[in-house]
Amino acid sequence: MIEKLKENWFVVLVAVILIAAVGYYTYDTNKGKLPGKKVDGKDVVASIGDTDFFADDLYLELYGDESSSSSAGTQVLFSYFERAVVDAAVSVDDEMKTNIATAVTSVKQNYEGQESTLLSQLQAAGYSSLDDLELYFTHSFKMQKLIGDAYAKDLDNLFTPIYEEKNSRVVSHILVTISDFNNITEEEQAKMDAIDQALADGEDFAEVAKEYSDDGSASDGGNLGYVDSDSSLVTEFKEAALAAEKGVVTDWVQTEYGYHKILVTETDKEALMENEDIRNDIYAAIEKANPDLNAQIIWETGQELGVEFANENVENAIKSYLGIEDEK
Repeated sequence: MIEKLKENWFVVLVAVILIAAVGYYTYDTNKGKLPGKKVDGKDVVASIGDTDFFADDLYLELYGDESSSSSAGTQVLFSYFERAVVDAAVSVDDEMKTNIATAVTSVKQNYEGQESTLLSQLQAAGYSSLDDLELYFTHSFKMQKLIGDAYAKDLDNLFTPIYEEKNSRVVSHILVTISDFNNITEEEQAKMDAIDQALADGEDFAEVAKEYSDDGSASDGGNLGYVDSDSSLVTEFKEAALAAEKGVVTDWVQTEYGYHKILVTETDKEALMENEDIRNDIYAAIEKANPDLNAQIIWETGQELGVEFANENVENAIKSYLGIEDEK
């Protein structure tokens, strides 16, 4: 029932979802004793048009049977709250429609013959059937846009402390894989020599990477994108990349994968923030540095949209789940 209403406007969603949650909190304490309208002896917690929503049905749909825990119920409550806020705040444009369709097609192809595994993962995310895959990606892309727009609006304030503390930069490399460091083959040494000569002759680093690098980044000129002190890279490589000066190719750096030539292509803060190719990496760094930020954005967006809670317990439960503290 509620799943079919998810595609409607925010007001309808909030009316059903949050009042449904009221049904749980009150129902859980006073089973069947909600004041107000009754139909056929059942308590009505919300009415939209000619449709009535009953406490018993909503309680079971949100929380399952009597053995369900309140913490699980709160997670479901927040899931519906988040979806309602995101659905109201973000519209689906043509580009997003294309991205959603592409993602759905890709996942279906990747999970062909493994539908039960896909269903389990969807259910873990709060969806009920494989038919909800499009809804899942719709919500995901909407959420990405909502959070991304909020980050972009305050990007300088959010990124500056990361830039100052974590040595942010864009890094490229050329890799020559080595099978045995104690016995470098003539072929391996010849490739390293050819790379050294090409760079010494002034050839473009990216073109040399495309020609010689054994890494998957070769097709992109060796570009690894955004790197900072929190990046998940082999220690020897990361230390060399963070110590390198912009525009200066390092000596050969040994890691478990082989020998690397490393080039830092950008360190300027403004240039990093304007670089669309690393924007998602910067956003990931912001999220990692501010683990409560996304929750705050969801909450504040809900407030801007005028969410009203019919029951203080519902509001407090969502605040607690989000880690939102009341203003003193």
